[in-house]
Amino acid sequence: MMRPCLAGVTTFAFFLTLLTFGVHAQTDSVSQLGVYKGYYPKLYKKVDYSSVYVPMKDSVRLAVDVILPKEPSDGAQFPTLVYFVRYVRSIEPKGFFKLFIGKRVFQHVPKAEIDYFTQHGYACVIVDLRGSGASFGKRTMEFSPDEVADMATIFDWIVAQPWSDGQTATTGISYTGTTAELALSSQHPSLKACIPRSNIFDRYEDMNFPGGIRQTPYVEVWKTTTQALDQNDYSIIGKTARLAVKGVNPVDGDRKRRLLRAALQEHKQNFDVFKGILRVTYRDEIDREAGAAMDDYSIHRRLKAIRASGVPIYRISGWYDGALTNSVLKGWMNTPNQSRVLIGPWDHGPATHVNPYGPAEAVQFEVYTEMLRFLDFHLKGTDNGMDVQAPIHYYQLGTGIWKSATTWAEATGTLQDFFLSDSAQLRPAPVGQLPDVVYPIDYQAATPNTARWNSLTTLYKNGPTHYPSRQAQDDQRLVYDAPPVSKATTITGHPVVSLFCQADADDLQVFGYLEAVSPTGEVQYITEGLFRALHRQISTAERPYRWIGPYHSYHRADAQPLEKGQTALLNFMLLPTSFVLKEGYHLRVSIAGADAAHFNALPQAPTQLRLDNSLGGFSKIQLPIVP
Repeated sequence: MMRPCLAGVTTFAFFLTLLTFGVHAQTDSVSQLGVYKGYYPKLYKKVDYSSVYVPMKDSVRLAVDVILPKEPSDGAQFPTLVYFVRYVRSIEPKGFFKLFIGKRVFQHVPKAEIDYFTQHGYACVIVDLRGSGASFGKRTMEFSPDEVADMATIFDWIVAQPWSDGQTATTGISYTGTTAELALSSQHPSLKACIPRSNIFDRYEDMNFPGGIRQTPYVEVWKTTTQALDQNDYSIIGKTARLAVKGVNPVDGDRKRRLLRAALQEHKQNFDVFKGILRVTYRDEIDREAGAAMDDYSIHRRLKAIRASGVPIYRISGWYDGALTNSVLKGWMNTPNQSRVLIGPWDHGPATHVNPYGPAEAVQFEVYTEMLRFLDFHLKGTDNGMDVQAPIHYYQLGTGIWKSATTWAEATGTLQDFFLSDSAQLRPAPVGQLPDVVYPIDYQAATPNTARWNSLTTLYKNGPTHYPSRQAQDDQRLVYDAPPVSKATTITGHPVVSLFCQADADDLQVFGYLEAVSPTGEVQYITEGLFRALHRQISTAERPYRWIGPYHSYHRADAQPLEKGQTALLNFMLLPTSFVLKEGYHLRVSIAGADAAHFNALPQAPTQLRLDNSLGGFSKIQLPIVP
């Protein structure tokens, strides 16, 4: 969901892609994926900074930072890049540190990002959302209707300023990436482009309840972080922060911080998201305090207005970005005004380049450059060829190659069956009658604390996202192996799992992992999926949005508790990937009943999972193999 990035996003090193596109007619100008040269003979070296309160329609005042390229001539006007942030627009250092780093430090939006876009002639506006930072008001829920309504008022204020050329664009990471897209539902005429990074399309399935399983540990950390920030408490960051940080930056003129203190007082009424997630199980369940269901504050509920805005969208995410890889593809499939998709070998942010066959690395792609190409095309009318280049680009894990496609279906491989067979083997065809397999659930089984789920918020991270060899973890799971491949094999798309199973309780949580095993026995993570048996009903109702694979509504009316001794079929998708299995390696499917590090166990937890092979049904995984 939301990434309180206190240290900022990793600085992106230059990366020259292997893909080549058409070059702009202008001599020495190059515009291709991640490369943009010759379009800016002049850069703005300085900025003007100001901070003000802007009143909303209900008189709640929002704190707004304005950073302008410094132009010697009077009357200079710029297009504006807008950030609606949940995690404080800027902070004020203490006296000694202020001498060295100035009187303000950008918090959620990195200074490097602001510097980059102001240098290239964009004004930047960072807004503390109501009930956060130095803004007044209270938070009735995250992504509340009031929060979204405020965005139109901010756009009105921007275009009325003498430095505005009347054009705006939105961007941001995580929560800020989600508000960037929600802002399009205002259909404000100034909006010309949107670049959501690691944003949340479906709040239930892509964030709080992947596969219907409550992601409680993450939400608790996120709640603790935001609650502290809402009260200007930086002790959660550690001793260095307490020594160096005075707190939330007040607006200009609030020298005695009286307005800031008054705003913080109002924040004490903010909605508690952790208590909220504990109160609900179903997608359509109304939270008694918020007065709304989780769908009511998801992007997909506002699709009609977002589509009607016509604003071009460039969605950016990574193969290891929690469950948000689903969000970027769902967004692509459901917004005809969508322009582009970029999926890298990244976690949330992106903060890390994840190497499945080696150690984690620094991000090697020029994300800001790619954003600038898109913004220049739509806000400055720069003829840089963005309109003729492939709309989808994705990184092929294991090769280091960027691939392109015009549709996601074009990129996706054909589903091929691999059956969970005898002697713990994956086979291309079922093998007659098999005995049942009983797996005693190990509730200590867990993925590492550097997993994709840890990347979602700063204080939940434990260093760069990476997956060390998983031999010891697989000792805690039910494992099935395929034969080694005789040539490199590409898997691109959404693997689908079908399990015929029983449990000795009325519910069950299943965690499935797709892995690559080297000739020497090292086990590399490819992707995973998780699912709660309570939600196994395949719904025939109309989906709330276009998507692929089996449709589970997660509605209360479709809930199906397990019956002891009765076999149930669980169909669910793994998170999408594009992975090349090297020659001599083999595929492995491992199955667990818990991930103790990232997801809570059920209150009435089963002790075993039984794969039932007695009814003529065959458990399997379907893999999207690219010819």
